[in-house]
Amino acid sequence: MVARSVSTVARIGRPPKADQDMAAERIIVAATELFAGRGFAGTSMEQVASHCGAGKDTVYRRFSSKVALFEAVVDHAHKRAVARLEKLPPVTGDSLERLKSLMLELLRVNMEPELIALKRITFSEAVVFEKSGPIPPQPDPIMAKLVEAVANAQEAREICAGDSTAIASHLIHCMVALPTAAAMMGSDAFNSRQSIEAHFDRTWHWLINGLNGEKI
Repeated sequence: MVARSVSTVARIGRPPKADQDMAAERIIVAATELFAGRGFAGTSMEQVASHCGAGKDTVYRRFSSKVALFEAVVDHAHKRAVARLEKLPPVTGDSLERLKSLMLELLRVNMEPELIALKRITFSEAVVFEKSGPIPPQPDPIMAKLVEAVANAQEAREICAGDSTAIASHLIHCMVALPTAAAMMGSDAFNSRQSIEAHFDRTWHWLINGLNGEKI
């Protein structure tokens, strides 16, 4: 009988974790494209398998249902957003400039068409998910980063004192939630980068001037 090499035996057994992670990543990328383009109801596990070149059994081994797969897609998108914010180049200037730069990048990330599509599914399919929809892990590292930036600006007396978490929440609502909600409802008011940044500049101007008590 011919002896089998260790590598041959390894291939016969369970795939290495790195290979499993790569397969899951490929499935999630394919699912993201399909969910964003066709919606939740219009996407099947079979379509995902075909789109990423995997067998249906392979998809189901990693994600037990379409809901589980969609939740993994949302979690993956959130992690990508966190990684993007972590890679922001250092901002020259004071803590208020750093807060402004962070808020602008948060707006840009959230207004990407793929993320808008995923958010639309999250809210429209809330009954399917049996909850308010997949949510970022708590505590949310993006929110923590924003609260820290607000607190730094407060310490430097560049914005008013107060609950930094509450101020960060209001910034998110005014800067990000309003335009993303409009986009989710089908509005084309923020279709271009120029319109997104014009919204940011207007809102930042009146909001920050209101916070520090200056006249606009």
